[in-house]
Amino acid sequence: MRQVVILAGGKGTRLKERLGDLPKPLIDVSGTPLLEHQILLVKRYGFDRILILVNHKAQQIVDFCESRGNWGITVQCIDDQVPLGTAGAVLNVFDLLEEQFLVMYGDTMLEVDLNRFCKAHERLPATGATLFLHPNDHPQDSDLVEMAESGAITQFHPYPHKADRYYPNLVNAALYCLSKAALIAYRRDSKTQLDFGKQLFPQMIRDGVVLRGYNSPEYIKDCGTPDRIDKVRADFISGKIVKASLVNKQSAIFLDRDGTLLEEVDHLKAVDQVRLLDGAAQAIRRFNRKGYKTCLVTNQPVIARGECTFDDLTEIHRKLETLLGREAAYLDRIYYCPHHPDKGFVGERADLKIACQCRKPNTGMIDQAAIDLNIDRGQSWMIGDTSTDVATAKRAGLKSILVETGYAGKDYKYPVVADFIAPDLETAAALILDVYPLVLEKYAADLTGIEPGGLVFIGGQARSGKSTFANILKYALLGMGRQCHVLSTDRWILSETERSSGVLGRHAMTSLNQCLAELDLRGEQPLTLSLPVYLKHTRQQQKDAESLFIKRDDIVIIEGVAALATDTAKHAARRFYVEIEEEERRNRILTEYIRRGYAPEAANSIYRERLLDEVPTIDGLKLDATKVKLPLKTPQNITHT
Repeated sequence: MRQVVILAGGKGTRLKERLGDLPKPLIDVSGTPLLEHQILLVKRYGFDRILILVNHKAQQIVDFCESRGNWGITVQCIDDQVPLGTAGAVLNVFDLLEEQFLVMYGDTMLEVDLNRFCKAHERLPATGATLFLHPNDHPQDSDLVEMAESGAITQFHPYPHKADRYYPNLVNAALYCLSKAALIAYRRDSKTQLDFGKQLFPQMIRDGVVLRGYNSPEYIKDCGTPDRIDKVRADFISGKIVKASLVNKQSAIFLDRDGTLLEEVDHLKAVDQVRLLDGAAQAIRRFNRKGYKTCLVTNQPVIARGECTFDDLTEIHRKLETLLGREAAYLDRIYYCPHHPDKGFVGERADLKIACQCRKPNTGMIDQAAIDLNIDRGQSWMIGDTSTDVATAKRAGLKSILVETGYAGKDYKYPVVADFIAPDLETAAALILDVYPLVLEKYAADLTGIEPGGLVFIGGQARSGKSTFANILKYALLGMGRQCHVLSTDRWILSETERSSGVLGRHAMTSLNQCLAELDLRGEQPLTLSLPVYLKHTRQQQKDAESLFIKRDDIVIIEGVAALATDTAKHAARRFYVEIEEEERRNRILTEYIRRGYAPEAANSIYRERLLDEVPTIDGLKLDATKVKLPLKTPQNITHT
């Protein structure tokens, strides 16, 4: 495919004050006319034959192209004489069309991997047209497109929409790959206007022509109003437009559904059970606006168990998209696994009762997203409410955040520890978008002097943010190409029946010191540690729950209440003490114990006891440690966008 048709006949009435005497396609975008941005894009992808369909102030566009020497390719401007509409203008030059060609609108700024798009069209020769689609943040007042699982477009839903229905958030972005053969039946002599989206494409569907959707988050925005052109110019200057192309690696947020985005109802299977958690839409909206690709990855065994059909699930996800859209938020992709390995359910589907690679904690859904969206796993996150989600993140090479909604990690299916813990999705978004970059910036200098094989100790009071700080440092070091691990001293908290008095009496200090001594004295040979895990909700310690393989030059960060009390910490070169306002720490502790099932009075009693037997001991360990105070998610120091 080497031909492009650019629809450049619009008058630009709403841009009159910005255009002056110029036609709309020549509106300036950061020093370059919009039309030139488009032509340079398609030329970069090997398109060398361009038809520009002009009308309003046509000669100015002709003169402009000639002034650029037609960019060294074949450029032909054709005047419609009278407005024919988007489809009418293309059908009017039918004899000049090649067998396969690209159509773009002259008022859109775009940065798209056209190789990917065109290959998707050419992969299925029977396709009459492939439409570039994407979700947006205002689907309620947009013309929407419905696709089958196969990618075939089944229906168009023009605005306004029926109030009693839920719709997929997919919008026609005004970029098409078209087959000339599919248009033969629609040639005409009439000079009446004909629009692709509102008239021709719906008619083609009714006539049985195969139209397909290509869902991509890449940048396409129309520049038809002063506000829109200002936004496009700002996006161009910031680099947002170029960054969004799937030629470039993308950062992603992978999200569990039930208990993370939606209220946990134990095997959700009906649309009337769909309820967004507080703050969930706001979190997604923040990710959208920061350029993260948002991908839902959810196990849906209710299908294999016969409790929910594929159509039911589609309706559930349409409601989810509708609810998010009302809050100006959207998901770039929805992936689900319909399988379940266990048999014996009444009404189950035998064909879906299989062991698959897509069911979490397997990584099939994330692997597919990485292909679809060119994901950089090192810059991406997984957020969920179960140990399954944390295990998935570890297997897929993603940073993990366990949210304390839904199951809050109390499923106990996998003996794993999340990189970060947040009360809810909104706080998780603040951690990723606000706290994480601020801490990286502030403490980057402290990382440069850490020797290969070094130990870093991070102490502080309970719920002060030690593990958050430790894992931010870990990923900063990994980003510098240095292998790093985090060990929490919480692993060595004893089962309730085995404890003695005081904060250190609640830890297996002898075993912890032995482990750290091994680390400190490790030689040339790699070291394998057998680690315990403490399950705080049952107050039990599991011994030998996980293994950790450590090489000679690996850096190990030891964090926890007891970290600075260990023998090895006393001579360590890197010691940090995380501080926090006591009122904030108290609120965190009370929230934690109430979430575990304690009555408020009991939670407050535990807090007062720890003020006596824990706080003085841990405060006495800070000595010459570097003091750290993390930013909190509060209006005073976090600016929401």
